[in-house]
Amino acid sequence: MDKRVCAVGLTLLMSTYTSTPVFGCGDKFLVASRGTRFQRAPLARDHAIILVYAQPASDMAQGLSGVPLDATLRKAGYRPTIVESAAELDRALSHGGWDLVVLGLSDARMLAQRSKDLDVLPVTANATAADLKEARKVFPVVLRGPAKSQALLAAVDEALAFGAKAHQKSKTVV
Repeated sequence: MDKRVCAVGLTLLMSTYTSTPVFGCGDKFLVASRGTRFQRAPLARDHAIILVYAQPASDMAQGLSGVPLDATLRKAGYRPTIVESAAELDRALSHGGWDLVVLGLSDARMLAQRSKDLDVLPVTANATAADLKEARKVFPVVLRGPAKSQALLAAVDEALAFGAKAHQKSKTVV
């Protein structure tokens, strides 16, 4: 009997002086410093210069009607310039230095015929599946509206990434 009492006493003594806590199923997530983080880390964006042709009657105006373009792009770290007329667009394009041009699908087709060097992100609101398929043959990324701020940023990121890869390939080929 003395051995049993001694063993129980020794077990109780050792369990009270255990230095590491033992967590049950899921209890480790309740500790403040060990929580699971479900947020995605923000993308490391370079400060790209973006030209936005926001003609009020275009497809783009309908596709991005609920998105504050300037504020959304600036908050993400981009430097947008918004123009609203064809004359302002021509003036801005003549200055050059744009990393990406965001405009409606019909205007994007016209711009693609004029200049092959520009990276273009077309935005459409009323395109059929056939129109989208045709547009994706010419443009690597097409944003279909009505879009939210996150969809706009994802499309801009993807278009810039694709443009950087295309420019890198053209430099290595030449």
